[in-house]
Amino acid sequence: MQKPTLLQSVAPILTLLVLISLNLLTGEDTMGGANQLSLLIAAFVAGGIAILRGATWKNITDGISRSFATAVPAMLILLMVGALSGSWMTSGIIPTMIYYGLEVLRPEFFLPATVIITIIISLATGSSWSTIATIGVALIAVGNALGIDSAWTAGAIISGAYFGDKVSPLSDTTNLASTVAEVELFDHIRFMMRTTLPSILLTIAAFTVMGLWAGGVDTNPDSVADYQAAMSSTYRISGWLMLIPLLVVGLIVRRMPAVPVLLIGSFAAVVAAAIAQQPLLHQIAGVEEMTWSNYYDVLTRCMYGSMEPSTGIEAVDELVATGGMMGMMNTVWLIISAMIFAGVMDAGGFIESITDAMLRSLSRRAPMVTATTASCLLFNLTTGDQYMSIVIPGKMFHSAFQRKGYDPCLLSRTLEDGATATSVLIPWNTCGATQAAVLGVATAAYFPFAFFCWLSPLITILFAWLGIGQRRKGYNL
Repeated sequence: MQKPTLLQSVAPILTLLVLISLNLLTGEDTMGGANQLSLLIAAFVAGGIAILRGATWKNITDGISRSFATAVPAMLILLMVGALSGSWMTSGIIPTMIYYGLEVLRPEFFLPATVIITIIISLATGSSWSTIATIGVALIAVGNALGIDSAWTAGAIISGAYFGDKVSPLSDTTNLASTVAEVELFDHIRFMMRTTLPSILLTIAAFTVMGLWAGGVDTNPDSVADYQAAMSSTYRISGWLMLIPLLVVGLIVRRMPAVPVLLIGSFAAVVAAAIAQQPLLHQIAGVEEMTWSNYYDVLTRCMYGSMEPSTGIEAVDELVATGGMMGMMNTVWLIISAMIFAGVMDAGGFIESITDAMLRSLSRRAPMVTATTASCLLFNLTTGDQYMSIVIPGKMFHSAFQRKGYDPCLLSRTLEDGATATSVLIPWNTCGATQAAVLGVATAAYFPFAFFCWLSPLITILFAWLGIGQRRKGYNL
């Protein structure tokens, strides 16, 4: 097979970006199939070029199979998150969080408080996904009840969760970046704070200003009281239910894998629902006397299917409605389509061609950092996976950083700022697709307000060109 030219290599990416833009401009239901079809068309373009360059159909299908293998864990976690979200809503865990959240959180400081809360949880667990799937879902509902735009709230949740994910020693991406760059873990974290801390401080400042402005908009204490009354009349609100989230956080801190943790959290919530939410289970089943068959139907359906309890207030009904595992299927479909595109791009040699062109033009530190960041973004766009976006650029640029005598911490930091932070901003990336599905907010809607995630790569590049936050050894621009 002949190596594709640079123009041929970027053609599928340009095709994808044009189609995605058209979907947004025409108001298509992007998660309902438009983006999935765009990815498949782009994969078809890439496959056609690859075959013209001498690739075989087996080469392409093998590439797709390798790509699928990297995405299976993400899809499995996504389904478990759907089960957790549904069971936590039916058991009253999330309604209890919403109820007490409305007691203590007010519009003026809700957004910065959301960033800080998600930072703390994500630091403790090392997982942005778990943070968003648990406390993030409750915070979205609280924000809606307070009259805060859900895109603002989603941006605050994602910003805090991804900051904690980046700097927690328990985080898989933090450990992965330091390993790829051959840097001691805590050296990596300390060096990363030089760009990460300014990014999160600017983020908190921005949300503070937004919160002060939002505090005077559409704030109705009576509506908040109505929300709480609707919650308490439909669910049994109890602080004891918070033992289950504490159990989940404890298991994550003890480094138990995500899928068993999410399953345990879901099953514990199902037991809690059977004990604490008897009136709600009767309402959902539509019967006066519950049988074992009714219990089984309702308690399993809350994990795999849609649940729409009636609270008497339409806005609250929308808050507590859940889709379970079935609600995640469009996102799973999107990830499958993204992995097909990524597999064809890899098998056809397109990614290799683009990265070789980038490496040939590098000679100094600032361009090297810029190219590494751009490469991380490129792999987030083309592979749809944040781990690949750390590993491949890390391996590509490791020897180049060594030859120039640059501190390896600079590489590890750039990998995190360029790959981990931006993964959630891309609709077809596993991170972007998952968080949009979990929070019920489109990636394009929360993108402008996920300040931390797009400030991180920008500040990394800016600091490299200005010579800020760099170690002096071997320094040159």
